[in-house]
Amino acid sequence: MTKTIKSTVVTLAASAALFLTGFMCTGFTSAKAANADTGCNHAYELTEIAATCTEQGYTKYTCTECGEEKKDNYTEAKGHNYTESVVAATCTTAGYTLYSCADCGHTYTEQTEAAKGHTFEVVVVPNTCTHKGYTVHFCTTCGYEYEDNYSDELGHDYKENVVAPTCIERGYTEHTCAICGDVYFDNYVDALEHNYETAITEPTCLDGGYTTYTCATCGYEYIADYTEANGHAYTETVNAATCVTYGYTDHVCNDCGNRFVTDYIAPKGHKYLDVLVPATPDSLGYTRHICVDCNFSYLSDYVTSGDDGYIPEPDEPVIPEIHKHAYEIQTMDDSENMQVIVMRVCACGNVKNVYFVVTFTDEDGVVTESKETGNKIDYSEMYGQVVIAFADENGEQLKTMVVTAKEKPVEPTEPELPENPDEPKEPAIPDEPTTPEEPEQPTEPNTPDEPNVPDEPNTEVKENGGNGVAIALFVILVVLALGGVCGFIAYKKIKAKKAQK
Repeated sequence: MTKTIKSTVVTLAASAALFLTGFMCTGFTSAKAANADTGCNHAYELTEIAATCTEQGYTKYTCTECGEEKKDNYTEAKGHNYTESVVAATCTTAGYTLYSCADCGHTYTEQTEAAKGHTFEVVVVPNTCTHKGYTVHFCTTCGYEYEDNYSDELGHDYKENVVAPTCIERGYTEHTCAICGDVYFDNYVDALEHNYETAITEPTCLDGGYTTYTCATCGYEYIADYTEANGHAYTETVNAATCVTYGYTDHVCNDCGNRFVTDYIAPKGHKYLDVLVPATPDSLGYTRHICVDCNFSYLSDYVTSGDDGYIPEPDEPVIPEIHKHAYEIQTMDDSENMQVIVMRVCACGNVKNVYFVVTFTDEDGVVTESKETGNKIDYSEMYGQVVIAFADENGEQLKTMVVTAKEKPVEPTEPELPENPDEPKEPAIPDEPTTPEEPEQPTEPNTPDEPNVPDEPNTEVKENGGNGVAIALFVILVVLALGGVCGFIAYKKIKAKKAQK
């Protein structure tokens, strides 16, 4: 019914519009007709006006010369194209249907239901120390709320707590409300400040030193005044290698005892002097090997005086005589190191440490004498064939031996004259050293023949008895004779070498 009424209203409005348009067109045409009497040849432009929801559509003609207009080809108005939208009722507004034209936007409504009214829930808010109490009415549907039933605030009920000052914080009075817990502070007192006691930690080899400051009041502490570590102060002790043990350098800190070892040197190993002890009718013979550095010794190469190697047991027990040392000089040429190993050794293996008077005679006849306390006589600084004679602390000649030292360097006389190789006379200058007559003294190498009857060895041998005395004398004479012969041979070789030069 409502739609029909609205459609009728729209139709009437459209008719009225057409009436007014016709009236206006008639009057306008009359006005233009007057202009037509003037003789205007109309040139019309065509404009299509589309129909709307409430108005007709038509074709409009407009003269471009005089502006005259006319219309024809009218079409009916389309009418509204409504879409419906249902709006539900709320607590305070009625529900309705909204009609909206999709073409021109015209709208109108029709109520469908009344407002629903609020659905309240009640919340009671109690009063506090600083806020009033009240009741809140809250609509659970739309959220609308209002308040009523107000009550006055309670006011604070403060309790005091006095906090004493510390070393780093002020003292104050704390006021706390017993009802709501609100807090405020007043009556401030300045902090006391720390009362420090110091403890100095001295630096060590590895760790730095520092001072610890500790407050005697509150126990707070901090560390400052750092110092550098001292570092190790090492004392170095060099331990030489022995025959069987490593050598090394021991580093020990004087302050903390820290220790480390460097510079290891492998053991030198034993360097043996071989001493031949001949067999007797009553005892075995053997070779004693004595280390010239540490006196360690061992025996080998046992021999007997009999053909069958058997020494019969005596019919009666033999009471061994008390041994007395009989020292004999023993030498060995260590040509690799250019040293002569010399020791005075008893047949029992005991070594007598004494000094020797050593006389060196080089190949030029130059004699050098020195006192040597060790058992290694060095000849590395000499040249050619060298005669070495040993005497004891009393000057008694003990032994003479010949060793071969390094070759004497040749003086660079010939390279000085490379431009005149045809002159052979100047290179003959080296013959001058043959003139000295000092080497022609053969008496000195013969001296080892004099001590044929040494006092010390004879005394000790006599105490050993019969056959021992004879053997000991024989051995001494052989050694001395060999020493004299070696010395004489060495002298002859030196003299012959000079004669060749």
